[in-house]
Amino acid sequence: SIGINAEYGEDMSGLWSEYQEDERSYDSTLHYPSTSGTLSRRQNNFSATSAVINLKEAPNEQESQPIFEKENVPYKEKASAIKLVSANNVLVIGLLSNQIRRYYVGAPELDDTLDIPRPVGGDKIHNIFLDPVGKHLLVSMTSGELFYGFTGRDVLKQCSKQLKCNTVESVAWNLTKQNDIDTKEILIGTSVGAIYETKLNASEDKPLVSYSKILWNMEKPESITGLVFFHENGDPLQRTVVIAATPTRIYQFFGKLRISEQCKFASIFGDNNLPSFSENVESLGLMAVSYIKYPEPRSLVWMSGAGIQYSRISVSTDEFEQENVLTGSKIFPFSEKGKPVAIGVSEFHLLLLYENGFEARSLINGKNVHYEPLRALSGTFNTIAMDPINQHKFFSFSKQSIIRFKIHKEDRHVWRLFMNLRKFQQAEKYANGDQAKLFEIASEEGDYYFENGHYDDAAQTYALSNRSFEEIALKFINEGTPAALMNFLKTKLDSLSNSNSPTQICMLVVWIVEIYLSDISNLERQQHLGEEEISQLQSSRADLRNFLSSEFVSRNIKKNKPIIKVIQEMMASYGDASDMIFFADLMEDIEKVIMHHIHDQQYTSALNTLRKKRNPELFYKHVPTLMKYIPRNTVDVLEQFGRSLDPQKLLPSFIHCKTADQKEQALRYLEFVVFNNKCKDEAIHNFLLSLFVQQEDESLLIDFLRKTDANVDRKYALRLCSEHKKWKACCYIYTKMGLYEEAVKLALTKLGDVFEAENTASYAQDFSPDDHEMIKKLWLMIARHVVEKEDDIKRVMDFINRGDQVLKIEDILPFFKDFVYIKDFKEAICKSLEVYNQNINQLNEDMRDATESAERIHNDINNLKSKNCVVEASKKCYLCDIPLLTRSFYVFPCSHMFHTACLVKEITQYLTKRRSEEVTKLYKVLMNLKDDEQTRTERYRNSKAQLDDIIAEECLLCGEHMISTIDKPFLPQDEDEYELLKQEWA
Repeated sequence: SIGINAEYGEDMSGLWSEYQEDERSYDSTLHYPSTSGTLSRRQNNFSATSAVINLKEAPNEQESQPIFEKENVPYKEKASAIKLVSANNVLVIGLLSNQIRRYYVGAPELDDTLDIPRPVGGDKIHNIFLDPVGKHLLVSMTSGELFYGFTGRDVLKQCSKQLKCNTVESVAWNLTKQNDIDTKEILIGTSVGAIYETKLNASEDKPLVSYSKILWNMEKPESITGLVFFHENGDPLQRTVVIAATPTRIYQFFGKLRISEQCKFASIFGDNNLPSFSENVESLGLMAVSYIKYPEPRSLVWMSGAGIQYSRISVSTDEFEQENVLTGSKIFPFSEKGKPVAIGVSEFHLLLLYENGFEARSLINGKNVHYEPLRALSGTFNTIAMDPINQHKFFSFSKQSIIRFKIHKEDRHVWRLFMNLRKFQQAEKYANGDQAKLFEIASEEGDYYFENGHYDDAAQTYALSNRSFEEIALKFINEGTPAALMNFLKTKLDSLSNSNSPTQICMLVVWIVEIYLSDISNLERQQHLGEEEISQLQSSRADLRNFLSSEFVSRNIKKNKPIIKVIQEMMASYGDASDMIFFADLMEDIEKVIMHHIHDQQYTSALNTLRKKRNPELFYKHVPTLMKYIPRNTVDVLEQFGRSLDPQKLLPSFIHCKTADQKEQALRYLEFVVFNNKCKDEAIHNFLLSLFVQQEDESLLIDFLRKTDANVDRKYALRLCSEHKKWKACCYIYTKMGLYEEAVKLALTKLGDVFEAENTASYAQDFSPDDHEMIKKLWLMIARHVVEKEDDIKRVMDFINRGDQVLKIEDILPFFKDFVYIKDFKEAICKSLEVYNQNINQLNEDMRDATESAERIHNDINNLKSKNCVVEASKKCYLCDIPLLTRSFYVFPCSHMFHTACLVKEITQYLTKRRSEEVTKLYKVLMNLKDDEQTRTERYRNSKAQLDDIIAEECLLCGEHMISTIDKPFLPQDEDEYELLKQEWA
């Protein structure tokens, strides 16, 4: 690429550096091309704000800074500038010397100069066209020649021969999916009113002009001064509109592109498609387009004879159906300054350039908001060159000067303009979240609605303003509009949803509830209510409950306990019992709801409330009352709650049960708790026992005792059963307590049931088989009862003939009468005598065996005294590894041999402390008595025998001592001992 000319390079490079910094301040992200460069479009997100409280405040505006700020750009070109265009931060200047200067903001290394190849004598640049992304360049000459340039290439190529068109006056670039190498389908307007379709390709291996076709010719030749096309909803597959401007008319062509054909616009400009147009009287025809976000169009301005026509461009389906995408058109008349030489349009302003000044008018109210006198060094300013992508600045030029206008926050006053025009929704949108502005808009809007009698709308709007609450409330009260007042209060309450104003919230809630209660009370006081009044009453009550139930209201009421009390007192003062119950339920004041139901004897309702809220403490408090009136239903609910309730805390509810039904249901619940919930509480079991004791069927009591015996206080159970004369149960309890004699005695005396007594004795025999004396005593008690009370000799004989033979005939003979026939137990007596005889013979044999065994033991002892063994001189002690015969020693039958001193030292480790001290003492005595011949015989022998009994009882290495130390480590655990052992081994 060619750099900047040295004569003006310093000044121009300073301009581009400043321009680049300014671009960065607008967060512009642009990529300037190499041959594969792409465009990254800047996103402008305008989020519409609704007039609500606590919006995020926008930053303070710098009101002192003008919206349009002019800057002079240094210009020291030798040749005069005759054309200037700007797109995507690429600035192209056409010079009178038939040169093109192209500058890339932020990438000065890409700046270049392009020369017009072989210009015809007197020919000069007529117009310059730059596509919106700054890649493709067309240069139209006064002779009709047309040249094409591509970014990054410093050569212009002639394309007029292929196009075969007249002087080019306008170009409609393709705004969709532009790539780096070709223009896609574009439209070209000429000076004779012809429109061409063509496609230019910068690739070296392809023709420059892919194709060219004339689409439309005007009947009366006029220059096509403006040309642009858009697609329906931005989609090229849908319909397309082409807008063409001439000095006298503006045309709209509608149709659908033929995507599959080479010439895609032919169907739009066919013979049957007559364009719609607007016509001017005078020949002006200047046109400019602005974009919301490139390539989405916003508006179009066109200078006609009557003034400057402004229209919004809407590419929605509705406008395409009506074949008119230019909507909301209005005419801005010329000012006293005359007709402008160039026009442009931004988002909110109409830009007008005069020969000696610049003017900006508001598109909202048409008023002049800025005027800047201009003075050129040579010639006049004649162009407004606005970048379609970066629309926050634009350029203008004269022969020897360039100026740049910056646009600073042009929407700063838009909100007020819309507000003054009563377009409040647009005003809120452009307040940009500034809370002060939103307050002012809401206040003005509320006054507008109030003055026109739209009180509900005024109420909702006033609530969003910062006007005094008392002032607005009094306005509605004085106007006599209670519905609007209610609307205002509710909207004001909603506006506080994100604020930390609990006092204001509670005050509004109380006031709203008061109005609802008053309306309900007034309706209820009427003597005769028609269908309308009944419907109104139901609606008011439903509205009140919906209001109290709303998440925001209920949450804030629950945080403020005094407010709950105030609302309850208000409802009580109005006598509104149903709403009071609803409110208590809503506030989770369940106890008040339950108490109300109980007071009204609505016990089932109270129970249902308890079941829904599942509060155990409330169950403990109110179940006594409910058990009194609806015991069965109450127990059904209690069983549903299962283990979540503590049965011990419910005991008072069952203690006061008096009627049979109450006791039956109490018994049912406690059985459920014990058998289903596996409750082990002793108090529960004892109380359940007290209920079973009162049952006539004692088998139920016995069955309960068998299942839950371990959890019942047996002494209490015994006392209770005795009081109620449940003797069989008493027998069972005595048996479980191990009081078998009492159980047998009770079975025989109170029940007279020998079979029960036998079962008890058998049970005792199974559980205490070693207590023969007690077992025999039990059977003797039974036998005596049978003999004395029943005189049943045969049954007594059955006791004697039992397999265990606990009783013998001689045990029960004392119970017989003095005179009794022996025939019934003669056989038993004979068997008893035979047994005695066998026992005597067995004893004799046992005595003979014992005598023989004693004699053998005596002989073995004598033999052991004379037993000896041979010890070789080379044998060593198994503990110290020193020859055994050097000192006294022990030899064991297992052939292990130890020195006496070694054995004493080693074995003391395995003896108890007392035994160890005894061994040490005996060994010392023996050592001291060795040389004392007078006492040696007596003391030495006795001490030696005692020591032998302890240390020679068994071999140290083969006996129990070694087995007991199997888990003992081989090495000592103590560090000192371990170090000592290491030294010994070393």
